[in-house]
Amino acid sequence: MPLELPVLDDRNFEQLLAETKRRIPAHTPEWTNYNVESDPGITLVQLFAFLTDNLLYRANRIPERNRLKFLQLLGIPLQPAAAAEGIITIQNERGPVAALQLEKGIVVAAGSTQFLTRDNLTVLPLQAQVYYKRPIAESDPRYAEYQLRYEALLAAMSLAEEATGVAATLKPVFYESVPMTQPSATDPAPVLDMVKETTDQALYLALLAPKNVDPATVRAAIANKTLSIGIAPALSDEVAPLLPQRRAQREPLPDLMYEIAAPGLQTAVAAGDKARYTRLLIRQQPDVLTQEGIVQVVLPAAADLATWTFPEPMQEGTGAFPPALEDEEIQGRLVTWLRIRLPQQTEQQGVINGRLSWVGINAARVVQAVPISNELLGSGSGEPDQAVALANTPVIAHTVRLEVEDGQGSWQLWRLTDDLLAADLDDRVFILDRESGQVRFGTGINGLRPPRGQRIRASYEYGGGIAGNVAIGDIKKSQDVRLQGGYKVTNPLPTMGGDRGETTSEGERNIPLHLRHRDRLVTQQDFADITRRTPGVDVGRVEVLPLFKPTTPPATNAAGIVTLLVIPETDALQPRWPTPDRLFLQQVCSHLDGRRLVTTEIYVRGPVYLSVHLSIGLQVQEGHYRDDVLQAVRERLAEYLSALPPGGPEETGWPLNRRLLKKDLEAVVTRVTGVEYVDSMEMGVGTSLGLDEFDLTGLHLPLLATLALREGEAEPLAAILSGGDTGDTAPIVQPVPVPVARSTC
Repeated sequence: MPLELPVLDDRNFEQLLAETKRRIPAHTPEWTNYNVESDPGITLVQLFAFLTDNLLYRANRIPERNRLKFLQLLGIPLQPAAAAEGIITIQNERGPVAALQLEKGIVVAAGSTQFLTRDNLTVLPLQAQVYYKRPIAESDPRYAEYQLRYEALLAAMSLAEEATGVAATLKPVFYESVPMTQPSATDPAPVLDMVKETTDQALYLALLAPKNVDPATVRAAIANKTLSIGIAPALSDEVAPLLPQRRAQREPLPDLMYEIAAPGLQTAVAAGDKARYTRLLIRQQPDVLTQEGIVQVVLPAAADLATWTFPEPMQEGTGAFPPALEDEEIQGRLVTWLRIRLPQQTEQQGVINGRLSWVGINAARVVQAVPISNELLGSGSGEPDQAVALANTPVIAHTVRLEVEDGQGSWQLWRLTDDLLAADLDDRVFILDRESGQVRFGTGINGLRPPRGQRIRASYEYGGGIAGNVAIGDIKKSQDVRLQGGYKVTNPLPTMGGDRGETTSEGERNIPLHLRHRDRLVTQQDFADITRRTPGVDVGRVEVLPLFKPTTPPATNAAGIVTLLVIPETDALQPRWPTPDRLFLQQVCSHLDGRRLVTTEIYVRGPVYLSVHLSIGLQVQEGHYRDDVLQAVRERLAEYLSALPPGGPEETGWPLNRRLLKKDLEAVVTRVTGVEYVDSMEMGVGTSLGLDEFDLTGLHLPLLATLALREGEAEPLAAILSGGDTGDTAPIVQPVPVPVARSTC
């Protein structure tokens, strides 16, 4: 049985006073008026009861102090608050027509919550519109009309091809010029699939001059400057697995290609001319197909910043030329075109993921943090294990720059380490507790000691908490004087990852867990416990599947592989069946990566929900209101099939690999107050109807998609679902993209 902590004394002031009064007749019978509050003796009794109450309070804190001291001796720090991260853009709307150089560390704010930029940024006097070519299917009834309209143009292009000695039959692929959907409060994560939704697997950035500014002036201002392009992938995609750590290098991931229009000296396009682009020099290129980031490209000289002119209007937008612009105001502000496209796919690469949510310019990453410069921490004592404390917490560890003064008056930089016992005699190192801000130095044998009387100072950043998770457009302030004249700061995406820190009581409760797993992923329970403590996300449920690889079909005896099913605690759209997004899964992967065995391959996945369709006919007991009973049945079935507690037969969420039985669902409905009996029930899963049972395997969980309730006999499921979408997909063809004005479509 567990050890119970003794309470030394749980009496409070009122109880002590009452007990003393009860003892008065036995010990001092001559004292007869002790029930009068104004009696001097009662005043003394109240005083001593108050002093005893305080003494007992302090005595009862001795076990708590012992537990905290034990926690401190174990070296188990409390988990600090996590800082939110995101992306901002800075637009030059009314400022001078010149490039503005901003170093990283610029302070921006959403209300009282401060953020710091993490990238150097050159704010160019540009605005951008992102377009793509959305194909029009041949099944469109107006396709023949478009083909007839562009027949003469295609014939001229064919003659031009033959003149070059290349015989070609050109087939039109009509498309619409569509602006890329921007994230908004109602749709914070739109998805554009560059593979399936575009004719050429490309995006086109129209770089525009500010209003009432000559594009030629802008070309001179941005020549040879660095353009920062922010890109966010779709949040609904999966993340790459954590592969075993081997010496062999990973295969390079396919990167997006960044090109700029290169019309040359002759910008006028004749029949048969093809669009030419020049690859841009890239200074910074993260893997933006898997996580949001900033790509920095170098623009060419002013003479090479141009665009095409089309003497024949119908030729605009054909082939590889950028989409045709219908808005004359935008055409007049056009500086040049950038093209972002997927690389050519190879058999080794397979299908490249090109699902994006947002693309923008003049972008930089931000983190929820406040900078502190040269904070004095006191002076060295020359003693072993000296400790000093930073004034602000939680500290962002990698930003700490600690210096100690030497005998000559100069400052020596000391290095952050995670283990003082591994330090040598002359190592200038220290360890840091991020949550409390405590800095501790070595003993003189394991790491140097700060010399006696020498000052210690530190520069660092601190921040974190759920206040950093702000919505789109909430970051809109900056105190930097360079951004006060005509510049607009905003965040086109919500910031994510901010989380509260661990409390002392939570740290105490987690001591047994830490002693069991030692922050290492070894046993199945270790995986579950450590995953639940992932900072920055609220994990509602964790399932560990050893020897399971989530391939198609799944491998159920895969040595060295562990798959984690993680489900968020909340979801605004589906509160009973939450789905983790890419950022959620990446946060879990990052937390697990440094704690796993080097030979373990880990897959972090969300659930695969299978749509469950139910049609139920029942009889309502007399004396019960029909609508209330039917609503109670809906609530009970949704709760029973929920992926989170108290769902499922065991109230821990629907278990994995459990068979879904129609008779179990009938029993659940029958137990609802007001239901006399179930007349009939039909069950379907996915496209299969008329089922009595269905085996859920792997990562599959049920999702109640259709529920039809009525008194009497159940309505046939086939009739309910007959209006579903049949969704046919036409094959993608690539020959000659031809624009179609949206006004004529």
